[in-house]
Amino acid sequence: TLVFIDGDTLLIKPFVPKEVYRASSYVFTGKYGNIHVSLPGAAQKHYAIKFYDEAGKLLFELSAIRDPSLIVDKTNFHHSGWFRFELYDGDQLKEKNKFFIPKEF
Repeated sequence: TLVFIDGDTLLIKPFVPKEVYRASSYVFTGKYGNIHVSLPGAAQKHYAIKFYDEAGKLLFELSAIRDPSLIVDKTNFHHSGWFRFELYDGDQLKEKNKFFIPKEF
């Protein structure tokens, strides 16, 4: 990013993009606040998911997922808010994203 300080002085700063949230097609919040996991071809792959709180603390992990579709109850997260996850296919990171669990009325 170029910033003009005065007529003949120029400051060069690295561009830092704002984080833009895009919902995952694999792990997302459902209608009632539960977490839906949709993993096509899960029987042939070696999927694992690690769930983190907003501060980056590991909450729990699901390993050796064989079902193509499953639901994780929202009570496993103990509070509403943003949570992060990492989806692995074997040892390779497939997706790193976040989801929101809304507060109940």
